[in-house]
Amino acid sequence: MDYYPFIMIIHVDMYVFWSYVLAIVSAIGVGLLVRLPLLPERPIRHSWTASAVFPTAIIAMGILAIFFKLGVNGFYYGLDLALAIGIITALSVKYFFDSIFPKPETEDSHE
Repeated sequence: MDYYPFIMIIHVDMYVFWSYVLAIVSAIGVGLLVRLPLLPERPIRHSWTASAVFPTAIIAMGILAIFFKLGVNGFYYGLDLALAIGIITALSVKYFFDSIFPKPETEDSHE
């Protein structure tokens, strides 16, 4: 049995791993500094509140993945790029997220 494909799935460059961790930590940290709530309102499933965990950290990981796929790695193996993306993502979620993705109208607002 050939285990080579399985080994390639779990093989991750440590700089890439730490870049993702840094992007998540910087996005959540800056999100908390600009007064984003840590978690959305309850019930979370029906909440449209932007928070530090979701969508801030998720967007930071996605943008970092796009940059890595395009071959943009930054100067320090992607660590500087991850820090910048985390900061920019937190600020953009705080100030532009509601204008880009408006909250849906509820049944109460139609009356």
